[in-house]
Amino acid sequence: MEDFEYMNKLEGGLRHLRIQNADEVAKYSVPVETVARPNHNQTGKEIEVLMNAYPITKFPTRNVYQYDVQIGNGVEKNAVIKKVWNCNARKAALKQIVFDGQKLAWSMNNYPNGLNVVVDLDVEQGRPAGRTSNTFRLTVRPTKTVNLAVLNSWLTGRTSMSEAVLEAMNFLDHVLREHPSGKFLAIRRSFFDPNGENQDLGNGVLAFKGVYQAIRPALGRGLIVNVDVSNSCFWARTSFMGAAMAVLDCRDHQHLMHLLKPVADGHGGVTESTGFYEVHRRLRKLGVQPHYKGCPCLGVDFIVKGLLNANARQYTIEIKDKATGTTQKMSVEAYFKKKYNLTLNYWELPMVEMTKKGVVYPMEVLTIHGLHRYPWKLNEYQTSAMIKYAASRPADRLNSIHKSKAMLDHAKDPVLNTFSLAIDSNMIRTKARLLPSPDIQFGGNQRLSPGTNGRWDLRGKKFYQPNKRPLEAWGVGFFPGKRNAINQTQVQQFCDLLMKTYAGHGGMIKNKPHILELREDIGEAIKRLYNTTGQRFQKDPQLLLIIVPDKNSFTYTRIKKSCDCRWGVPSQVLQSGHCVKLNPQYASNVLMKVNAKLGGTTARAVPKVTEATLRPRSMIIGADVTHSPLGVWSPSMAAMSVCMDAFGGRYWGACEANGDRLEIIATSNIEVILTPLIREWMATVGEGRAPEHVYYFRDGVSTGQFEQVLQQEVFDMKAIFMKLTQDQFKGKFTVIVANKHVTSPHDWDFLLYSHIALQGTSRPVHYHVILDQIKHKAQELENMIYDHCYQYMRSTTSVSLFPAVYYAHLIATRARHHEDVPASSGPQSGPEVKMTNPKPKDRPVDPRLLPIHGTSNRLPFGMWYI
Repeated sequence: MEDFEYMNKLEGGLRHLRIQNADEVAKYSVPVETVARPNHNQTGKEIEVLMNAYPITKFPTRNVYQYDVQIGNGVEKNAVIKKVWNCNARKAALKQIVFDGQKLAWSMNNYPNGLNVVVDLDVEQGRPAGRTSNTFRLTVRPTKTVNLAVLNSWLTGRTSMSEAVLEAMNFLDHVLREHPSGKFLAIRRSFFDPNGENQDLGNGVLAFKGVYQAIRPALGRGLIVNVDVSNSCFWARTSFMGAAMAVLDCRDHQHLMHLLKPVADGHGGVTESTGFYEVHRRLRKLGVQPHYKGCPCLGVDFIVKGLLNANARQYTIEIKDKATGTTQKMSVEAYFKKKYNLTLNYWELPMVEMTKKGVVYPMEVLTIHGLHRYPWKLNEYQTSAMIKYAASRPADRLNSIHKSKAMLDHAKDPVLNTFSLAIDSNMIRTKARLLPSPDIQFGGNQRLSPGTNGRWDLRGKKFYQPNKRPLEAWGVGFFPGKRNAINQTQVQQFCDLLMKTYAGHGGMIKNKPHILELREDIGEAIKRLYNTTGQRFQKDPQLLLIIVPDKNSFTYTRIKKSCDCRWGVPSQVLQSGHCVKLNPQYASNVLMKVNAKLGGTTARAVPKVTEATLRPRSMIIGADVTHSPLGVWSPSMAAMSVCMDAFGGRYWGACEANGDRLEIIATSNIEVILTPLIREWMATVGEGRAPEHVYYFRDGVSTGQFEQVLQQEVFDMKAIFMKLTQDQFKGKFTVIVANKHVTSPHDWDFLLYSHIALQGTSRPVHYHVILDQIKHKAQELENMIYDHCYQYMRSTTSVSLFPAVYYAHLIATRARHHEDVPASSGPQSGPEVKMTNPKPKDRPVDPRLLPIHGTSNRLPFGMWYI
């Protein structure tokens, strides 16, 4: 291929690249030039805050030696790696050495010859040799020297970020983790005490409080250790049968046996049941111990390989009579009766096979031992209990962090002392700015000042902008349900309350709704409601309200999919339990969403810092990519929002599938999503012209992906602007990434605390400016971001995240309902989704979502997702 020029026309963020081959574009990597902090924000007033971080007062600066570690064939399990590394030969030959548990080790000592030994784990553990070899070769080879002095140079700004800096940080991170990893269960940078605080969430799941720690660089403070509380879920330490019952939500043991029995395969034979596969999949890899009278392996840990398609009466073993030398086949049930005089009460249950070759046990003699993380999606009740357990008020959270620091006991950590790493015992106190909160403007020029409270209510307030067209044609459908069923009279009373409340907020309603009881299939029910509403008012329905009896997410999905993609009508789903209470506040909360869907705006933030006002001819774009939970295949969703007014209050939005867990948004998706929205912005807000300033807020990308955001996503956006303006676009970009990371010692970034949690302790959001062609002052951009957190459309509080990103997340979540799969396939997301659906072989990686149907409502150009 001929040479070609890959030119990114963005200034200040990227370099000009010359590439020999087009295929190299995607992999060509250059460092992103960071954006320096222009100045410090001086608005508001200075305050002092405590940080959940502790300064590192001393760290090693001389060279450290790095070693490559090879155990066995390099594919051994973590448990084997740990045992081999802790062998006596290694401890004698290599002292004061830190191992990452996989491939790398570090030491202040130079071992030029490394180590090459064969380790027999049977000998190490003082047990007789088994039938198979239990030996592994351990090879430790010196590879390089890590220069720790480079850290000081980087922290003081004398050198830039480099591979040497990353290597030094990686080494210190492992030094910090080494000792607690031996005392507690380590999950990445979190540590859990098996005897620590926990709570039963039900269905075989426990929630544990642990401690999180990580080394971070900090502005003006060198290195710090970030310490926090970590909450995670684990399998309850119960019987294996109890765990199986929890997985299948069984009433009793008899129910479990029924669900695990083989079923007819339709060809005259039998096969494993769905329950069998579910238990096999969920409980494999758990650590268990056998417990019964006379057990020769009491206290010995085994790892579950899976269930066997045979019960204790069917599964036979060979027993050798030592006296006669004869071998006899015997069922496991008979063996336990003869050998231990133990009658198996649940012999019909499948046998459980261990990873150790030839080891099987009846399910009823096994118990789960140790802490094993619960990796599956929690059900609705477990989620609620987990949220309550994890939530703690700021004072309680602070106390928990102090306890976490005491649990780590850095002062007595032998590894930290060996490597000369010292951590202060006092939390860092730092200066912050209490920014002036904006006024909240409603209709009729009503204003209020929320102060530092961050919340308000709608009593006596009119919406800043009510619905643009009077509500004439609207329908209300209700599914009565089985218990405490809502009736027509109650629905009419709620509609009367809704109309009265909406009128009080300035909304325009011309007619009462068409009310219809719905009892048929959801798709047919929505069709009948839509058609009868249209027939009654002789026009396209402008709004459908659907009242449902419960929180079934699959019902919600089908309603939204039908309204969005089949009929193109704004919809609002309500729960009957809330409707019958006739609560005016609930009605106002519902109407914030309804008003937004009908083209209105709840309120507007009016800045007190004039420099924070959004510049004229500015477009705001937000983006987020969401991924399916562990164990569920569903494509990643790339969603983007675009503001549709001059002050950043209302946002259009669209979404497309983005491959299998890919974070960077594909070029084709950016084009499909943004082209119609930018064209609409230019025709309406821009009055025929392109924006002069483009703010791009991106959520969910790591520091290592900043370069791709600029080189791919922003580059693709600029290409769209060029195309729509015949290459006349001269607008400037400012790109901000919102994530959960800590601040950088050199770049323009900041933590913004814009929300007070209703329960628990809210976290600040980290904003990182990675491109600023507009050339803001700190107070202009930082206060603008803060002010916009007060005009989130469906809330009477300030929110923690910039609304454009918040809306993008909502769009991605709602767009999962637009997947082109039949209703018979069951739910594809939400609490009811089965955790057993791998990616279908015949399904494309990037399946196109069903389009939102276009009618006189122009739903694609409204806030359909709110």
